[in-house]
Amino acid sequence: MQNPDVIIVGAGAAGVGAGIELTERGISCLILEAADRIGGRAFTDKTSLSHPWDHGCHWFHSADKNPLVPWADKLGTRYNREDWEEHFEIWSAGKWEDRETVHKARAALESAYEAVEDAAEEGNDDAMSSVLPDDGRWNRASRYIIALLHSEDPERLSILGAEDYEDTEKNWPVISGYGDLIERMAKGLNIRLGLAATAVVETPTGIRVETVEGAIEAKAAIITTSTNVLSSGAIEIGHGPARDLLDLIADIPCGAYEKVAITLSHPLVSDPKTRFTMVDPGEPASPLDFQVIQEPGPMMIAHLGGDFAREWIAAGEPARMDFALERLEMAFGAEGRAAVTGIATTNWLENPFVQGAYSYALPNRGTRRHEMIEADTGRIAFAGEAFSLAWQATAHGAYQSGRDVAARVAGHVAR
Repeated sequence: MQNPDVIIVGAGAAGVGAGIELTERGISCLILEAADRIGGRAFTDKTSLSHPWDHGCHWFHSADKNPLVPWADKLGTRYNREDWEEHFEIWSAGKWEDRETVHKARAALESAYEAVEDAAEEGNDDAMSSVLPDDGRWNRASRYIIALLHSEDPERLSILGAEDYEDTEKNWPVISGYGDLIERMAKGLNIRLGLAATAVVETPTGIRVETVEGAIEAKAAIITTSTNVLSSGAIEIGHGPARDLLDLIADIPCGAYEKVAITLSHPLVSDPKTRFTMVDPGEPASPLDFQVIQEPGPMMIAHLGGDFAREWIAAGEPARMDFALERLEMAFGAEGRAAVTGIATTNWLENPFVQGAYSYALPNRGTRRHEMIEADTGRIAFAGEAFSLAWQATAHGAYQSGRDVAARVAGHVAR
């Protein structure tokens, strides 16, 4: 194998972004991917159900600024630009709530984030849970949504870290699959699948990446794996500033977020514009949110975050599926159960190449992401959603981080 100028570890959105940037600059690169597919946490499953579905990222967040939207337009990826903010329904304790009640639930969530924003302006970096207002019956729903948005429960979320994220409130679902888009963007890149990097070490003249097939030398490396993988020690980092960065990374772990996807013989929700349906049995149970998908075929996808996700991962795949089906039947009756034609679930927590969802900052560690991004780690650089300040926890944040870091590395390699 001819040694490239740069080795990229990981073929997710960040790795693909880095590969595109280096290739456009005429710098040779090799992307090593431990899994047998491209995309990382962007994975469009085309086999487990009758309709393709995204195990991980699915929305163009901040779509009016999202750098992946032009790629989607170029490659013919289908997405929905329709404003979905009002297309939300709640089933609670035996009935569907009216629109006024749904607005109250949304207002409670907005009130929670206003409190977090106010605390951040005061420099408060405690846990988000410490400033959440008491909104009575909507407390559980707000906490549940917060856990989905950050992949962690409010008790373990930094106020300042959460406020770094910039949201333009334009969010468009990717109909033909986010993972499919990243995979097609990678066409033409030099990628080795099923080859894991086990160590990255800086040498006097460059870097050396160890794999099960032997060592590869290069002038520089860009590591794009999740922070949980880095913290696990799955990839040994040689002594130096890159290894020192692991202390910061430990404060920006990846949380838990899982899905249960259910295909249907026909739509269960009468309004074709409905995007989400929350099923809330009442105290003390947690609500469960279903994303309503009409195209490419009728589906309901249940979302679990934080400790709620960990609980159902521990319970096992059959139990996770049964739980989602029970909640579906709770809201839609026997018709809901009878309409089910297939069911599948994710398992990101136990995926050895990911080990979680997306990153967040621990309480009183809200500046760690800033420090990670600003750190000079020599010939071994890092990229990914965890290294994106304003676009943390997103595929486009990972992609842009990959491009930005690759541009910086290219400057050193070209010297």
